[in-house]
Amino acid sequence: QRGPALMAQGAVRLIHAEADGFPGIAVDRLGDYLLIYKYARVAESYLDALVPLLEAEFKPAGIYMQDRIRSVTAADDRRPPAFHLAGKAAPPEVEVHEDGLKFLVDVTAPVSPGLFLDLREGRRMCEPLVKGRTVCNLFSFTGAFGMRAVRGGATAVTHVDAAARSHARCRQNLTASGMDPEAIEAITGDVFTLLEKFRQRGRVFDFVVVDPPPFSNVKGSTFSALKDWNQLMAAVAGIVSPGGQVLAISNAVRLQEDEFFLALGEGVNQARRSARLIGECGLPPDFPVAPAFVEGRYLKIKLLQLD
Repeated sequence: QRGPALMAQGAVRLIHAEADGFPGIAVDRLGDYLLIYKYARVAESYLDALVPLLEAEFKPAGIYMQDRIRSVTAADDRRPPAFHLAGKAAPPEVEVHEDGLKFLVDVTAPVSPGLFLDLREGRRMCEPLVKGRTVCNLFSFTGAFGMRAVRGGATAVTHVDAAARSHARCRQNLTASGMDPEAIEAITGDVFTLLEKFRQRGRVFDFVVVDPPPFSNVKGSTFSALKDWNQLMAAVAGIVSPGGQVLAISNAVRLQEDEFFLALGEGVNQARRSARLIGECGLPPDFPVAPAFVEGRYLKIKLLQLD
């Protein structure tokens, strides 16, 4: 499943847990560095043997590991940075590429390096759909969807995210990719609050990307993918132009596909709109899943067209 074209990408998943025969871990190649994610203690039984094999096979400049065994639940609980396992220490910014775009990532980051590799097919779906359209990217993070929209010929792109540092990294990524760092309007704040402001002002968009984290808490405003997707979709439907499209993304493992689709429909109905499913995709081929492992098919990407 990892052919020459995929391996030529600067950011690719090399090992995806049980489906690749390595329970409890995943390994990403990010430019010249490898990042290991440890999800279960079973990985400790073979990690010492695996690391030299990774060095011999892929010849990375260095290898880092994130320990994901301990869950993080409290708001003030933080994961430690990824720690250095082998090779050279990584610089603060490592440049990687995806389909001709460049991104600066931090392989030492405690959670995400700055680019979600599993969303690659969703980004590819988005790009050819936005030419001549206005785009809003909610929960925009470091801006990978918005960069696709700029390159795809969108007339205007707006990003909404709670973290100003995410917008700053997006501007760096735009510059690295040879695009105008100010090509995207960046708005910092709570998505629900800003969606209501857009609605009150009659501001609408032709294409909206909605990629919330499974759980968030921004200044007392909480979002849970398990119970709040219908309210989020109702708010989103209020800013979509007639005939506009929504790319709705869920990566919550516990949110089943039928529950997600039902929540999307309930939200559209609450907004007194109607919608049709016109496209969908999921994990890319470097994220294989065993057929019986239902939880492994966590990513759901639905393209809706609203009336």
